[in-house]
Amino acid sequence: MNLKHLSVVLFVSALLLSCGGNKSSEDSGDDSPGISEAISGFKNLNKVADATEDWEEKQKELAALTPLTNDEIKALLPESLSGMKRTKFTVGDASMMGLVLGQATYSDGQDKSVELSIIDGAGETGSGMIAIYVMALSMEMEEETETGFSKTTTIDGHRATVEEERGEGWINSEIASLVSDRYLVTLNGTGLSYNELEGVFKALDFGKFK
Repeated sequence: MNLKHLSVVLFVSALLLSCGGNKSSEDSGDDSPGISEAISGFKNLNKVADATEDWEEKQKELAALTPLTNDEIKALLPESLSGMKRTKFTVGDASMMGLVLGQATYSDGQDKSVELSIIDGAGETGSGMIAIYVMALSMEMEEETETGFSKTTTIDGHRATVEEERGEGWINSEIASLVSDRYLVTLNGTGLSYNELEGVFKALDFGKFK
């Protein structure tokens, strides 16, 4: 995902998720919301309200913190990941004032690659973006289509949003998660299924994220 669009995507996603329940390609096609969908929507709205209230104090703490330096965020980008070599990385304030991020690309030298993005939630800008994502994580959502799926889930204790898209001869996936109540960590896999990307996610050393 292009990081300069991430804040907009997260905001829109939060709004969309709050408006309905689970969807699938097997839905009847009736545009009128059913009772179960309405109940699910209300539950998600309540979860968003609770998450927002719970996060207020944490957001204040994050806003008061000093974001990582370029060298510190670079140290979070391993030279290799799940057997794939790092082929490129960028660090610094690359998208908007006050937002510190790191981004690295890993490749197996053939048809599989992973892009790792890390956004530091410290500072005014970072803490605001993280707060938006916390709202999305608080919801229970799952959607299936003919070409893939997206959902909220938990991976090794980390709450995350995940998705997979596939077609004839190709498959892509994404995992985004909040780590240490501070960092938004996103993996974009090209040529990897969600299950494969989940293995890459579990290979990350989250002990360094403090």
